[in-house]
Amino acid sequence: MHPRRSFAVTMACLATLMATPAVFGQIVINEVVKEERSVSGGALAPDVREFVELFNAGESSVDLSGWSIVGYDLALGFDSFIFGLPTGATIAPGAYYVLGGTSVANVNFVPNEGVGTDLFPDLQAQALLLRDGSSNLIDAVGYDVFRTGTTGLTIADPDIVTQIGSGFHGPLISPNAGAPISRISYSRYRDGVDTNRNGYDFGILPLTPGASNNPVFNESHTVPNVDSLAVGTTLSTEYNTSFVLPTVIDPTVASAINPRAIPASPQGGNAIVAWDATGGGNAVYSRDLVNSFDLYAYFDTTPLGVTASTNDEEWESTTYGIGSTDPLFNSPDPSGGIFVSTATTANGNTGIGWVYQQYEAPEGVGETFTRLMLVDFGDGGDSKPDSGQWTLIQTIDMSLVDAGWFRLGIDYDPVTGNVVARFDDQTFNFTTETDLTGTFFVGYREAITAEQTRFDLLNPPIFDLVSQNLPGDYNGNGVVDAADYTLWRDNLGNDSAVLNGNGTGAQTVVQADYDLWKSSFGNVLPTGSASLASVPEPGSIVLLSLGLAAFACRRRRSIGRRSIDS
Repeated sequence: MHPRRSFAVTMACLATLMATPAVFGQIVINEVVKEERSVSGGALAPDVREFVELFNAGESSVDLSGWSIVGYDLALGFDSFIFGLPTGATIAPGAYYVLGGTSVANVNFVPNEGVGTDLFPDLQAQALLLRDGSSNLIDAVGYDVFRTGTTGLTIADPDIVTQIGSGFHGPLISPNAGAPISRISYSRYRDGVDTNRNGYDFGILPLTPGASNNPVFNESHTVPNVDSLAVGTTLSTEYNTSFVLPTVIDPTVASAINPRAIPASPQGGNAIVAWDATGGGNAVYSRDLVNSFDLYAYFDTTPLGVTASTNDEEWESTTYGIGSTDPLFNSPDPSGGIFVSTATTANGNTGIGWVYQQYEAPEGVGETFTRLMLVDFGDGGDSKPDSGQWTLIQTIDMSLVDAGWFRLGIDYDPVTGNVVARFDDQTFNFTTETDLTGTFFVGYREAITAEQTRFDLLNPPIFDLVSQNLPGDYNGNGVVDAADYTLWRDNLGNDSAVLNGNGTGAQTVVQADYDLWKSSFGNVLPTGSASLASVPEPGSIVLLSLGLAAFACRRRRSIGRRSIDS
C-alpha cells in the first residue's frame, strides 16, 4: 500500500500492534543481555552487562517467591544453571523485575553467581526459562540456536520449543561500541506482547533494564534527506547499530567511508552508507517500528574477480528488511549457493526483506552468481534452503544488468499479512504471518580475502530516499502513465488526497490536474526513459501499455572478517 493508505487501515494496524498483552500471559521475559562484547566484537570476561528483565502484563501483583530463571542447553537438552528468585520478590502490574549483575541499572536481584562472574555461558545454544514456584514453564527465550548444528531444536523439550518458536538463530551479543551508539539488548518490541515466537516478538533495541522498550510506531520508515548534512555526519538520532552508525557520504567521491566513487542517486545530493570499514559485519536498525520502506539502493553487479589468486569462497551479503537481524550480521544463504562446506548458517534475520549477494566460487566448486532475493525470513532460523525455515519468494539475476541505483520497497499489512515488494517498476505479492512487528534494518557482511588491501572491491549498503514529488504520478508508483490518468478520470471533482500530493494543489481533482499529468506523461523514478504512447484525452477509455527501462551504471565491491565466535 502507498504511505497515504486510508485512515481506517492505519488505525487497524495500530490496534493490532497495541493489542493487550494480557491475552498472552501475565509474567514474561521482556528483555535480555546474555553476552557483552568489546568494541571490536571480542569476548569479555566477566560480562558485567548481563541481565534478564521480567514484565507483569497483568492487572494484579504477583509473588515471585520460589520462581526461578533457568538456563537450558538447547544442544544437549538439559538444565545447565538455575537462579532462584528470593523470598518476598514481587512484581506489580505494569512493572519490571531485573535479575542481573551489580552494575546493571534498576537491578532488583543480584544472584551470588552474578558478583564478578558471568551470569550466562558464552558460545552456547541456550534458552532462558522462567519457571514458577511449582516448576511450571511460564515463558522462554532461546538464542544462539545456530550452535545446535544440523540437529536444530530437535533435541530440545517440546514445551520449550512451543514457547520460543525458532528462537534467536544468530549469536546474541551486546557490543561496547562507542558513543553516541546505544548499547543494545534483545527486547520485546512491545512490553509483554508474547506470541510464543521469539523472532516476531523480540528484536535488537537499545537496552532499557527496568524501563519500557516500546519504540514509536510509524506506518512507513522515512529515509532521512541528508543533502543538507555534512559528509561524515553519523545518523544517531534516526538509527541504532551494533558497531557503526549510518554515515552521510557524497557517493561521487571515494573516501575512507565510501570505498569508491559511484554515480549520484536519482534523488541527487548526498547518500547514506551503512558499513563498518574495519571489516566484518554490521547491522543498523531504525528507531521506529514500521510496516514499509521505500528507498534507492546502489548495487555493484561487476564480478568480484579475486578467486583466481586465492581459490577461496568470496562473497558479500546485504539485507534491507523489516524485522531484525543479529548484531554481527552473519551472512545468510537463502539460495544455497554459498558456504558450500557448511551445513548451517548463523544469520539472525527475521521478518521480510531483500537480500543482495555476490559470490565467487572456488575453482570447480559451486556457482559464481550475483543475485537479489526477496525472502520471508519468518521468525528466524537457518537460512539454508534445505532447512525449510526461510521462504525464498523471488530471485532476480543481477549479473544481467549494469551496476547502478535501484528502487527497493516492502509494504506489509499486519492485519492481512499481505506483502507488496518493489524492485524498480516490478512488484511482487505474497502473504506471510499477520501481526509481524519490526524495525527497518540494514545488514552487511563481507568475506573477501583481499579486503584489507582492496577497498575498491567493497559493495557496502549505500542508500538514499525516494522523492515522492513526481508531478502527475497520482498512484505513487514512480512512473507517470495511463494508470494515473485513470485515477484522475475516476475521481474528477473528488478530494485531491487521492492524487498523493502529486497534483496541482487544488482541494479537489480538477481539469488542471489532467493538464499536469499530460505534460508529465512518461516521467519515471528513478531517472530513466519510458516508451511513450499517445496521451489519452479526457473521456477516453483507451488503456495504454508502457515499457519502462531505468538502470543507471557503475561498478564493483566485496569483503569479510569479524568471527561469529570471537
